[in-house]
Amino acid sequence: MGLLVLSLPLAGLALAQTPALPPYLRTAAPAYTGAPNFPGYLFAEFWPGFEPTQTAVQPQPKITDPISGEIYPLELTDPDTIPEYDTTDPYVIPPSLLTNTVTGPLLPGTNLSTPGSLALASQALQSILEIVSGSQITEKCGKCLAALSVAKMLANTAPWEVPGVLISLCNTFGFKSYGTCAEQFAVNTDGQIVTQVLALADVAGQDGQYICSLNLDYSCALPAVNELDLTGYFASPKPVNAVAPEPSGERVRVLHLSDFHLDPRYSTHAEADCTTSLCCRSNNFNTASPNQTVFPAPRYGAFLCDTPYDLAGVAVEAIPVLAGAGPTGREFDFAIFTGDLVSHDNDHQLSRAFVEYEQASIYSMIKNVIGYVPLYPTLGNHDGWPQAYNSPLTLQPEYLANQFSWDYQHVSALWAGYEWIDDTAYQYASVHYGGYAVSTWRGLKIISFNTDFWYRDNWFNLINTTNPDISGQFRWMADELQASEDAGQRVWIIGHVPPGWSGTNSLPNPTNLFYQIVDRYSPHVIAEIFFGHTHEDEFSIFYANNGTNASADTALATGWTAPSLTPLTNLNSGFRAYDIDPVTFNILDSYTWFSNVTAAPELDNQTAHGATYTFEYSAREAYGANISWPATAPLNATWWHLVTEQWEINPSLVEKFTIYEGKSSTFTTNCTSTACIESKICYARSGSVPLAGLCPYGSTYGSVQ
Repeated sequence: MGLLVLSLPLAGLALAQTPALPPYLRTAAPAYTGAPNFPGYLFAEFWPGFEPTQTAVQPQPKITDPISGEIYPLELTDPDTIPEYDTTDPYVIPPSLLTNTVTGPLLPGTNLSTPGSLALASQALQSILEIVSGSQITEKCGKCLAALSVAKMLANTAPWEVPGVLISLCNTFGFKSYGTCAEQFAVNTDGQIVTQVLALADVAGQDGQYICSLNLDYSCALPAVNELDLTGYFASPKPVNAVAPEPSGERVRVLHLSDFHLDPRYSTHAEADCTTSLCCRSNNFNTASPNQTVFPAPRYGAFLCDTPYDLAGVAVEAIPVLAGAGPTGREFDFAIFTGDLVSHDNDHQLSRAFVEYEQASIYSMIKNVIGYVPLYPTLGNHDGWPQAYNSPLTLQPEYLANQFSWDYQHVSALWAGYEWIDDTAYQYASVHYGGYAVSTWRGLKIISFNTDFWYRDNWFNLINTTNPDISGQFRWMADELQASEDAGQRVWIIGHVPPGWSGTNSLPNPTNLFYQIVDRYSPHVIAEIFFGHTHEDEFSIFYANNGTNASADTALATGWTAPSLTPLTNLNSGFRAYDIDPVTFNILDSYTWFSNVTAAPELDNQTAHGATYTFEYSAREAYGANISWPATAPLNATWWHLVTEQWEINPSLVEKFTIYEGKSSTFTTNCTSTACIESKICYARSGSVPLAGLCPYGSTYGSVQ
């Protein structure tokens, strides 16, 4: 998720009384309050001055990478010494078609400029300025496409000069950027990515229209979804008797975590109401009060900040106590994590080492509290560097295709080392974007895929936009689902960025293809689908025949979007668990817990206890009162469609959903207008970008942040 900078009021409304626990939720208490100090047992060692007994600063564990054996230096995460433009990481730009100068990754500081190439850069910059300001081309989209053609010429002749031109253009025209133009488009941040896209995209055609629409001030209209030709795509027609298996009457507990966004650089008492990028950082401030802190960052989190270690410590200890089941009250059958480990730093403050540190730290904490229980993770847009970018394996030359392989290899080795995935899944994930298929001990197949290949901010998706599957993941997914259909096996699909809801995060063509795959293999093969990313508590229903007739009879599958651990932005911190049928693998109920971030400042001036996580709601109890539904029947797509029908009858249920959407945050505004109510009903019934585009009020009500 991208960082939103909002004004932060200092007080909120009182929260409603915590609801009673539902009868099936086998847990000791509705709330868990942490100890006054970070649980030191989670790590073997801490840096001096940053021990877990400290209350004025966040703890700083000494992290040793399980894969490389490297001890990450304190300077990497010290809140007072945030490094910028890591000089050890290579950057990647395409080869010059004229000189073949660039042949692989280069270290920062490499100087390829020549008098000739500087002249080309100057000419390109001048030509673009003349196109934009001149009258020869009058239509805005035409100007943008013509300017892209000039930039492409430079990317194919002197690619190392493109970042400098981008910075100049950004400063001139005020492109949307994270941080300054120089920070965003430096060669060793996003400048390298844009150069590759310009060199390889069809900038005069549909690729260029997407670039101008999504990244250059909507200069072109977003192209209509391309027509799909699925002739021969599936190995066999959908079976006539494609129905889900009958419920077994049993239930087991599954944990769902998402969007951890640990911020090891969180600076307690720094500005939590900043106006400069990620707050609760020693180097960020409020421009209206640059010399005085408006709102000191609390130990246990703030609404414009990512997860501090102190809040993370309470969360991971609360998870097994509150969400676990079984005789001990702490057990899970398995767990899933739907992506985003890393904090919302701008790219110039990130590095490969920082990403690997976050992976090692967070997965170690989770492993400590869930023990032998397997966790099945997926990668989010913040789980690599530069963030959100993944290049398809079809890019040429090969070094462009493999530029993110370091990330897939490292994180999949961690998963395999914890015995969460087997060797076959590890071997596949390490060379296929971190995606894999693995079967649980009960026989459920988990398909984990990388949703960056439909995420709008992955600029590699702007190359060959007419192909909805540039990564090959959907071809692989369909083959895995076909194998499961042939074997009578049930499947969960896990990813990060949702394909639908309000349609603001993803691209039309890939999500359209995914929708058709879900239609083909639901409800008899695909039991459930899970996402994260929005930081909010949401769901999407998939229907037969591309949603042309959304009804209880045509509802096929549900996409569950989990709440985030991070409170960013203006949300509470939360996590979720499910009761599932261990035979059908459908969800019988969903339970959510949250920590009230509004109360965090009250915990700073005492050492009696830490933050509290409280039971929020059960989906079955919250929405099912007026739905006739057997206790053993799952909360399947039919049930969720009936929920949306209740929303049409009783709009107060939409207001209840909206409160839960923001994890009971005091900053969530109400949803009582006709436009908001109709929008949320439409979003819930939209499992792809094309369907979300049909919602009558656009994406206006898609988020409570």
